[in-house]
Amino acid sequence: MSLRLLLEDFLGLMREEGELDVYLPLLLSAMGHEIVFRAQKGPRQYGVDIVSVGVDKDRRKKLFLWLVKCGDIGRSEWSVGKQSIRQSIEDVGDVYLSSHIAPQHRKLTKKLVVLTNGDFKSELTQTLAGYLNNWSKQNDVGTEMVNGSTLAAWTEDNLLDENALPPANKTLFRRMLANIPTPELCLQAGYTLIDNLVVDGTTKVASVNAQRKKHLSALRAIRTALSILFIRGQREGNLLGPYRLAEFALLRVWAGFQDPLSANNKEITTEFSQLLVHLLGVAEAYHAKLQVFYCVKDAFASVLPDNLLVAERVFDELGRLGLNGYIWAHLGASSGDQGAIERAHICSARIAALIDTHACVNSPCYDHQAIDLHMALLCLMATNRFDLAKTWLHDLIVRLQYVSQVQVKRYWPLNATFQQALELRTGSDEFLEEYANTSMLIPILALWAAALGMPEGYTFIRNSIAPQIPDTTLNVWNSDVGFENTIASYKLLCEHGVAEAIHSFPENPGQYISELATPIPGLQSIDESLWYRSNVPYLPLLAALHWRLQIPREMMARQATALADAKQI
Repeated sequence: MSLRLLLEDFLGLMREEGELDVYLPLLLSAMGHEIVFRAQKGPRQYGVDIVSVGVDKDRRKKLFLWLVKCGDIGRSEWSVGKQSIRQSIEDVGDVYLSSHIAPQHRKLTKKLVVLTNGDFKSELTQTLAGYLNNWSKQNDVGTEMVNGSTLAAWTEDNLLDENALPPANKTLFRRMLANIPTPELCLQAGYTLIDNLVVDGTTKVASVNAQRKKHLSALRAIRTALSILFIRGQREGNLLGPYRLAEFALLRVWAGFQDPLSANNKEITTEFSQLLVHLLGVAEAYHAKLQVFYCVKDAFASVLPDNLLVAERVFDELGRLGLNGYIWAHLGASSGDQGAIERAHICSARIAALIDTHACVNSPCYDHQAIDLHMALLCLMATNRFDLAKTWLHDLIVRLQYVSQVQVKRYWPLNATFQQALELRTGSDEFLEEYANTSMLIPILALWAAALGMPEGYTFIRNSIAPQIPDTTLNVWNSDVGFENTIASYKLLCEHGVAEAIHSFPENPGQYISELATPIPGLQSIDESLWYRSNVPYLPLLAALHWRLQIPREMMARQATALADAKQI
């Protein structure tokens, strides 16, 4: 299928309110228009959804009045009801032109554009064309009809033009869409596409204006590609690829656009914020679809063939729900937005449901699931589920003490592949010390026990679990200068920073927290990081979750203690 047809298909799926009327200003901005007015809920708009100032095909600067409709337009859409196209056009002539044009725009030539993401049915085309011709003469306003095909052409030419999507990138774009049912293949193509767009968009050019255009072209191409992928994923019933690529895009753009972001460039910052909004939207669609699995006893076990797969999936859900809840809580606390706080509580309720319905939450099968556990606890604490966090942590500690014993050590959280873990648990392979040579789980559990005021739990880890695993290195990790350059690459992030072994836990839990919260001399403190100064504390968490790698220990300690002290947001 050609790219133009893919775009037309994608645009045709958009609803008028909240999708098409949000997308159109993005497209118009890419076409060089200045957006004067956007669609709003509440006040009557007298036929005009969007107003922009731009250069028309005749190269004259004009004031464009956009009347936006959704779907195919026939006779009923033309003349039936208060929201009919005819009534809207009459409102433009009778009211809008005389009372709603700003003084600075009155002298501009005006043009009314009737736009739909569908088609104008043949039964109406002649009637509408004749009506617009007469209306144009009466009101001295130009008119134009734009259908979904034209809208797709504008999108390809301005948001996905040859500079943003040369032939190789267009091939990747098609491959990404074609492989939605197979997330691994979708991710491979999507990673490369987004990386190519960022590299092309950040290539240095001599002109400031050319550099700005290059930046915005790349960022808008990424957003458009992700939006198409999301809509297509919803239709095909698989949102895992769109979800993971939305995560990666946020990481890659932050890593690639650090100069304009550090300079607080408004346009680039806005584009980054829109990528975050997109990620949160995809996340909500994904988790809402799985809501029933969160609430039904052992629901994931009914669709997955092995306990390892069940535990893996449940912890994946806990981690992503936790991160999304933490982001919403952070946004709510920063802005006072009650809607964001409510979203955080929805994520928290889903975590609570999973803990209640799936016993495997007390038995992580892999060591890296410490990341998921940490995210979920952050969310629970940010939404004042203090008692649930303590109860869950207590159960985890008790379970780990049991599996630390030699005779049941095959159930210890492993550093192993699925195949190795499966063979070990079924008894067809012997336990090898390399499967448990390091642990980031135990230091994280000890941190939370200390932060949540559970001295018995902390002491139990120190005296009863740690001595049972003398050959396991208890590991934490420290980031350094250049951390943000690495967050979009598994390889670079693996090579970055300094790992640190915990040889013994101090007797005092407060001392342990203090040690974790203090940076190693000679390494950059998180206070000096761009993500910290820009108030986006979710970025290191997102990198750790996406790549299944560690979180800077200084950050973990500060976040855990801050939330434990506040107990609510």
